[in-house]
Amino acid sequence: MSNEDQEILDEFVVESLEHLSDIESQLLTIEAAGADVDVDLVNTVFRGVHSIKGAAGFLGLPRINELAHSLENVLNLMREEKLVPTSTIVDGLLSASDTLQAMVADVGASNEVDISNHLVELEKCIASGVAGDAPEPAVVPVQAAVEATPPAAVPAATAVPIDVEIREDLPLAEALDLAVAEAKRARELAESAEVTSTASSPLVGDQVAARQPSVETQESRKPSGPKSSSGESSIRVSVDTVDHLMNLAGELVLSRNQLLQALAAREKNGFESVAARINQVTTEMQDAIMKTRMQPIGNVFNKFSRVVRDLAAKLEKRINLSIEGSEVEVDKTIIEAISDPLTHLIRNSVDHGMETPAQRVAAGKPEYGNVYLRAQPQSGKVVIEIQDDGRGIDADVVRNKALEKGLITPDQAQQMSDREAARLIFLPGFSTAEQISDVSGRGVGMDVVRTNIEKLGGSVEIFTTLGTGTCIQITLPLTLAIIPSLIVRSGPDRLAIPQVNINELVRVRPEDAQQRFARVKGADVLRLRDALLPVVRLNEVFGGVSSGRTIVQELSEPGAAAQNVIVVETGQQCYGILVDGLCDSEEIVVKPVGAQLNDCPCLSGATILGDGRVALIVDVSGIANYTNLRAVTERANAESEKNDAPRGSDEVQSVLLFNNRDHESFAIPMGMISRIEAIAASEIECVGHREMLHTRGVAMPLIQLDMCVTAAPADRSGPLFVIVYSVSGREVGMLASHIEDIRAIPLDVDTDVHSERGIAGSLAMEGRTIRVLNLHDITHTALPDLKGEPKKHVKPDLHLCLAEDSAFFRKQVSNFLRDAGFNVSDFEDGQEAWETLIQDKTAFDLVVTDIEMPRMNGLEFCRRIKADPELQRLPVIALTSLASDTDISNGRRAGIDDYQVKLDRENLIRAIRTLSEKAMSSSNEEHNQEVLV
Repeated sequence: MSNEDQEILDEFVVESLEHLSDIESQLLTIEAAGADVDVDLVNTVFRGVHSIKGAAGFLGLPRINELAHSLENVLNLMREEKLVPTSTIVDGLLSASDTLQAMVADVGASNEVDISNHLVELEKCIASGVAGDAPEPAVVPVQAAVEATPPAAVPAATAVPIDVEIREDLPLAEALDLAVAEAKRARELAESAEVTSTASSPLVGDQVAARQPSVETQESRKPSGPKSSSGESSIRVSVDTVDHLMNLAGELVLSRNQLLQALAAREKNGFESVAARINQVTTEMQDAIMKTRMQPIGNVFNKFSRVVRDLAAKLEKRINLSIEGSEVEVDKTIIEAISDPLTHLIRNSVDHGMETPAQRVAAGKPEYGNVYLRAQPQSGKVVIEIQDDGRGIDADVVRNKALEKGLITPDQAQQMSDREAARLIFLPGFSTAEQISDVSGRGVGMDVVRTNIEKLGGSVEIFTTLGTGTCIQITLPLTLAIIPSLIVRSGPDRLAIPQVNINELVRVRPEDAQQRFARVKGADVLRLRDALLPVVRLNEVFGGVSSGRTIVQELSEPGAAAQNVIVVETGQQCYGILVDGLCDSEEIVVKPVGAQLNDCPCLSGATILGDGRVALIVDVSGIANYTNLRAVTERANAESEKNDAPRGSDEVQSVLLFNNRDHESFAIPMGMISRIEAIAASEIECVGHREMLHTRGVAMPLIQLDMCVTAAPADRSGPLFVIVYSVSGREVGMLASHIEDIRAIPLDVDTDVHSERGIAGSLAMEGRTIRVLNLHDITHTALPDLKGEPKKHVKPDLHLCLAEDSAFFRKQVSNFLRDAGFNVSDFEDGQEAWETLIQDKTAFDLVVTDIEMPRMNGLEFCRRIKADPELQRLPVIALTSLASDTDISNGRRAGIDDYQVKLDRENLIRAIRTLSEKAMSSSNEEHNQEVLV
């Protein structure tokens, strides 16, 4: 077989699998429409199958050709509206399309596949049509006899059938032109294939089985087992992306040449500029390459419509599956790895979680149950939720089953909370099924799910309420190839902690040890705001000898240094890691560890640092499991609830503290900051009367604080810092001499004492005054001509309901929302806002609410809105400083549509516009449907 033949076959396989990739979801959509046939969608499926049939006939693949032809006949009846797509008919189409997909994936053995059963079933479908007999498809086959003739008996003149499609949706002359062009292309392909009278079919048999895909990724060359389809080993990339990569490669070549010249001339300044340029180009190239690997998670999600449909029918249940976030993009490696875990979870939800129609009606529920499959990106991670409104998990039943199987002791069962009991379903060998079936009961699945998710650097958590339903939450990194990490020191060793797991860094001075650290049941805990977090010492985790002293005792010794605690989060587990020192932030490439460390549960790999040394990568989830931190967390939470007063409205805001001179400090809310860059004063370029910094391929304007508010100029005698944030879609940098800390400040901010444009307010902290900056005012004072995203039209009568108990934030937010063109009514808490809402349920178009408020908090406020049939149309935005993964998950379950961090003006306004436009669009669609009815 010639290389040209092989290329033609490879292209057929890839294109055919693309045609078939969506056929399952398309057929299910056609089925859901019932008698109201979506002709356009049927046409889409028809054209895909027809393309496969024509190409298979040309390539001498009669079984694929014959099965596609039968599918095409059924679809043709549907598009002519002579056949209603009942469940029985769609079952036959789905079964045949599954076989067709498998035959294309293993094209070399396709001619040996028995398709007789499918042909009989499809003929039955045709016979059930109104027309009675199978009509001719809307194509003119030049040589139809080849479809039923074995390849060896076909003479050369008839070995290449050409299907010319007469498109019924085009004018006759245009359709004929298109048909002639297709016939010409097919003839050219036939000539290029060098079909001779002595060759029955040069592209089938053992030679085909030895083919290789024309485009391979690195994954396809790994010994990872057989591929289900050759399409998995290739990725289609847009021409624009390839052009961008080529331009970056050209820039890299130029930088290399400049580096060689600088080396030859021994110019120190040349080294610095070239190194900066190479760093910039490499970063851009890395981002561009990573984008080529990103795929929509819908590639996995879409198959579950079929899974739920078939399983519900088998179990005689009625279930609707709702899929959200299919457009979220995740690395190809993640996409391929999560398919099996998600399948386990979906099947468990349908089998264990959902009741039968009779059971649901008896419980006062609709007979149709709901399963929700959601994906949402969160700060470098993707959160996937499988939620149902079924029976929930009975903690007592789980405890008893675990006791019966010897997985826990009676003492453990007695001390275990309901939430801990629910997590027992992830233990190996655990199952609550009364009898073993082909669906469940063997005690495998949930432990495999957790193991596979944790291997990807993710975590899985469960939330359940008996009689209401269950939610399984999976948190995964968006990519595994290159991971931004914090390099830390533990004794003489350096280790990497992925930044995706890091919430914040806490530095505790010896004099603050008594207030910040405590002991709960023999374990060290850190007091962080209103919570007690367990703390692990990294050196002890990796084999260091325990000193036997508490952290407070160590910090009480003379000459003791401040301690660094890295607060990390994995799933619903949040804890602190005590390290000996902080080294640097670095983007690392993950390498596998050697055989000696394969069994270490606290490591996820290794990396080579910039200086050539090896650093091990910390597995945050593995440490939590290895040290049994869940039990410590439960005890700490109980201690915190017992000793602490109710939180009420005593909320805090995380801010960055910095100064330009020692005598004055400023604060910026962390939610508004993109990143912080350290630079030398020599890197700043003056263009006209404006200072600029070239970073990441763009020229970023710089702001000097002293030119906008009453402040001393930045000290430029040493290193400078640039605080980068976005305004109007453009990145802007603010110069700072010293970065002090990241702190949580109370919200009782004074808005009167230091009143000037650019200053949102001030507060006293540790004997000094901190001024909180209003970045929006400062930016537009310094850069009045800043051009960014075009301003969108705001509906003049768009009325917002703002619930916020902090007078400072309520004033700030309501003012800038009114400046943006919105009508705003503000309220002191959720109770006051709710009482106003129910008096006039049409008064508002959108709700913005704080979470922590007295009388009625934001979550309860949102639940009441979403439970009211007349108010549930209202989009709800949470405006809060509580934006951890746990907080966001709780908010989503309460019905909150979007989370925004306080004082991030641009993102809040953008979210309001997006959600209000979406709500208006949905309302218009409902109105149009009512008019049609």
